[in-house]
Amino acid sequence: MGLLIFLFWIVLNGRMTLEIACVGAAVTAAAILFMCRMCDWSLKKEGRLYIALPKILDYIFTVIWEIVKANLGMCRLVYGGKPDPRVRTLRTSLQTRLARMALSNAITLTPGTITLACQGDELTVHCLTPALAEGLDHLIFETKLERIEATLLG
Repeated sequence: MGLLIFLFWIVLNGRMTLEIACVGAAVTAAAILFMCRMCDWSLKKEGRLYIALPKILDYIFTVIWEIVKANLGMCRLVYGGKPDPRVRTLRTSLQTRLARMALSNAITLTPGTITLACQGDELTVHCLTPALAEGLDHLIFETKLERIEATLLG
């Protein structure tokens, strides 16, 4: 996080000099100190975040790819198929609220599915076709989020 704060400082200044770099380092240190005291942040958590960064990027690219695939499927449905909507409830093994929120948002972003409710470890999802409802059993999103959680929680 410190690296991101420092880079943000440099971008806001628009140029790089020794003075800007020194002030940026001081501002970054103050921001990290504030986060450690007030936001339950630690350097250990930051290290885990850097370790999980490739998995997070992999998750983001997977979501984008699944959105593209689902868009093509929705084109086929619109031009030649018949929607047969279903509402399905599924349980997730994700531990944190943030991971469950990321899962429900990924489901909603994917065309043809909408997360209606997220209560505890249960998600209620509306699907336009039975195939989409069956596909909720083996979500690649959930698998990737479990790996991210395992890295971040240690």
